[in-house]
Amino acid sequence: MGRVCETSMSDLNARDPQAPPAVRPELEALPGYSPVVPLQERARRAGIDPADALKLDANENPFGTLPAIREAVAACDGMAIYPDPLQVELRTALAGYVGVAADRLVAGAGSDELLDLVVRALVPPGGRVLVTPPTFGMYSFLGDVHSVPIVGVPRGPEFALDWDATGVAVDDPQQAVALVMLASPNNPTGDAIDEERIRALLDQGVTVVVDEAYAEFAAGSSIGLTDDYPRLIVMRTFSKWAGLAGLRIGFGVFHPDVARTLMKVKPPYNINCAAEAGALAALRELGALREQIAAIVETRERLAEALAAFPWIRSYASQANFLLCRVPPMSEDAGSNVSAGRVFTDALAEQGVFVRFFADPRLRNCFRLSVPRPDQLDTLIERIQAAASSIGIDSGAYTEG
Repeated sequence: MGRVCETSMSDLNARDPQAPPAVRPELEALPGYSPVVPLQERARRAGIDPADALKLDANENPFGTLPAIREAVAACDGMAIYPDPLQVELRTALAGYVGVAADRLVAGAGSDELLDLVVRALVPPGGRVLVTPPTFGMYSFLGDVHSVPIVGVPRGPEFALDWDATGVAVDDPQQAVALVMLASPNNPTGDAIDEERIRALLDQGVTVVVDEAYAEFAAGSSIGLTDDYPRLIVMRTFSKWAGLAGLRIGFGVFHPDVARTLMKVKPPYNINCAAEAGALAALRELGALREQIAAIVETRERLAEALAAFPWIRSYASQANFLLCRVPPMSEDAGSNVSAGRVFTDALAEQGVFVRFFADPRLRNCFRLSVPRPDQLDTLIERIQAAASSIGIDSGAYTEG
């Protein structure tokens, strides 16, 4: 730590008017988060019309934004004044949605902002964050940004959580785990966490963040446990189910003392008026949105069934609005460094299907596929077959990569 301070002071004392400001060395060296590429750019690279593309790389609502929500955002008349820093109306509406007191809720510019606040507020010097890769990359990214060491407990061969190893790491004083971050359903594997497993971790006395970005597509939520466990934090978002990914609006459920502190340290006007109007409208349109959710879940099961007909592809069971898919590894003559997942992702892009590929070595033969609208399913399956044919994937029995 001393070297960082000395370097910074040296740069400050140099006072070279022709030199750019010095970036903190530990930040300058970071790889950064790997986001999805905008649709227009991906379509340009693939040489196709964006209108003909299937954008299935970011788990957004395939139906788009409801007209009533669009109208509410367009009618927002508060752009000339600052939004409510206390989020009174929004927190009250959220309380009705998830069934907890408003003083336990904090809204953020997406759940990403709240995850950032939690790391800064709840991880003391020397503390670490435990994650279970492969999982949402934002957790490790935030650790890097805040110089918080990450304790990684890898998932098993079928991406099942290793609860024994997780429990041992939490109890190990050498690891100094201050925070456990779990996604349920997990991104990118799609599996949800059993409530009893969460209870067992909390009984060890550690603070647990359960990121429920995809909870609306799953069978349940951990929010009910927050009454009994003050160290449980649950994150939610409007990005996936409500068609509001572009407005950046999410919220978290906390113990009232934690919520009160986060309300003090968050940026005062972090929820802009358009995002608040959109979220409030979504909560008024729950009936229509739940119909969309039901359609997405039904299409997810139809998609999994259709993929099962291809012997060269495997999709993992999911409770989210996406499927993690695995394709056979490349043959030896293609070279050991060639990733089948990357090759297939590129082949799909040439067919106008944009999916998510991950650089994680354990996912090198995988890609993540968001669930399309029901009317897009047949086209998607045709394009998957065409992509496979274009790269000569063997149509024989699936081989585990």
